[in-house]
Amino acid sequence: MMKKILFVAALLCLTATAKAQDVFKLLLEDSKAVAEDRSKDIETRKIATFKYDELSYMAMQVRDDVLRDSTDLEFFNKTVTMLNEQSYAMHEFVNFYMERLGAAKKKEDRDVVMTVFRNASINHPLFNDMDKELILSYYNNENYLTRFSLDTNWVKALAVVRQWNW
Repeated sequence: MMKKILFVAALLCLTATAKAQDVFKLLLEDSKAVAEDRSKDIETRKIATFKYDELSYMAMQVRDDVLRDSTDLEFFNKTVTMLNEQSYAMHEFVNFYMERLGAAKKKEDRDVVMTVFRNASINHPLFNDMDKELILSYYNNENYLTRFSLDTNWVKALAVVRQWNW
């Protein structure tokens, strides 16, 4: 009887974990689909490419931690929850950025929006990754509207830009 209870408990934990991963997976799949959709305009595809690359970067960063502690179910669940929260916050951050950028009619106002969002991104690292070439690949690329650091704590960065006096 005890084995059955433990099996059911483990199954419930795995189901909850799978649900938490749904947001990450949904955003990853959606971003990839939009990035590859040639019927979309190039800027929309570039934004989707950034989102896809960011989600892939986050998954790569947490994968090593999860593999090291693969037997610790609590650690795994916390990691999945963090990935889920960061993914959603990144999605909201980029969407809010595009909204603020669209509302800025003057060049000076657009420059302020870009600066505020870029600073929020670069000033709130999540992994403290030392591979600057990788994490700044979008940040330093003038061909993208989403010039943000890949190593960003999106929950904190989103809070910063939402508190800004727009």
